[in-house]
Amino acid sequence: MALTTLKEDLLQEFTEECSMIGSQMKMLDPLGTSLRRPAAQRLISETTLFITEYVCYALFVAGLIFMAMAHTVLPFSVMNTIYHNQEISNVVGSPNLNNYILASYGIATAAALLLLIIGRMARIIRLKNDILNQAGKDIKTILEQHLQRKAALDIINQRHGLGINVISIPARGKKVDVSQMGFDDEEEEDQEY
Repeated sequence: MALTTLKEDLLQEFTEECSMIGSQMKMLDPLGTSLRRPAAQRLISETTLFITEYVCYALFVAGLIFMAMAHTVLPFSVMNTIYHNQEISNVVGSPNLNNYILASYGIATAAALLLLIIGRMARIIRLKNDILNQAGKDIKTILEQHLQRKAALDIINQRHGLGINVISIPARGKKVDVSQMGFDDEEEEDQEY
């Protein structure tokens, strides 16, 4: 394996960094755009999800209280009256009456549990939206940093005429005098910003 010169290694690294930044920007730009796009909808959605979550929790608690107090609420107090009335119990049948009351409480329990599940789902969606929003901001920051680095690489490329798209490695026999290229003055200019 032949040893390469420092200049060849630096040119190779420069080429690889330029292609890496270009490919990362091509990959991250559409992703960042799609994550940032529904910003106005996300605010409406965030509010809707927040309200949905807490309304569902409140309805779940109200459902539990309702099941405990159903025998005192007017339309449902009829079940208590029917259950304790011997004549109606004989006509309908005691097992049928018990099944009716248990089914009524079962439906109320199922409805309360579904409200709890919907509230939890709204919370999970709201938290995931927050994560996606933060990811969009982070991708935007990364793209800004890549654009700054790409601009710095373009300046170096224009200053030295390297040909950023396709950099050919110089022939092995040709020696280049680096001291005459004026790198020292340009490095001081680069450090100023």
